[in-house]
Amino acid sequence: LFSVSAPIADLRQALKRGKLDTLNPVPWAVLTGNCLGWCAYGYYKHDPFLLASNLPGLILSFWLNQGGSKLQYHEMYAQLKESNSSLEPIITTPQERLLLRILIAWSSVLVYLGWMQPTKYYVDPAPIVGIIVNVNLIFFYGAPLQAMRTVISTRNSATIHVPTMVMNWVNTSFWLLYGFAQNDYIIYAPNGIGLFLGILQGVLVFLYPRRSLVDQDDEDYSSSARSLVDQDHQSEPQAETTVV
Repeated sequence: LFSVSAPIADLRQALKRGKLDTLNPVPWAVLTGNCLGWCAYGYYKHDPFLLASNLPGLILSFWLNQGGSKLQYHEMYAQLKESNSSLEPIITTPQERLLLRILIAWSSVLVYLGWMQPTKYYVDPAPIVGIIVNVNLIFFYGAPLQAMRTVISTRNSATIHVPTMVMNWVNTSFWLLYGFAQNDYIIYAPNGIGLFLGILQGVLVFLYPRRSLVDQDDEDYSSSARSLVDQDHQSEPQAETTVV
């Protein structure tokens, strides 16, 4: 629950500003599928701890996705207005489309396993749900990989949400220990991978200190200005030679 609630304060500030800025809403849609899958797995395994720990996160993830969609709609509308193009109605945002795809995929899986399996070939739904939720969990922990590439290219860790990263360390560590205690590889395997990816993010935050987007823009502008000055200095001798 602490891991899911980590972006709340920053999302509220973004809603007040009307801009996402460095917030990446993609993990929130994957988070919804992750919590839904673990709730289903906890139900089939009769594990109240899995169910109780993921159900509040499932509910909270809908609010996160709703906030991300609002901000995307606001930014898309502002871009259309600035471009002076015809204001076509915005039906859906990228966040809404991603969330719908994930919910449709999980609904199809759960409906088939719960009610549409042939009796002759019936299999226990728990392992299948566990494997699928593992895939979903890897996507959730791997969602910041794009942000990690951005950090390396810009040498700025502003796109990594540090509170979420720290809470993911705590979350994956506890679930890793719980998975070992239950001797359930479906729990400890993906959380071990998630802890490894979280540590990689921490290394990047340490190597590339966080700078605001304004500072990044100022630095880029200064670099461009220095480059233009250098080009002018290099062209001056050539100009003098031509005059002579």
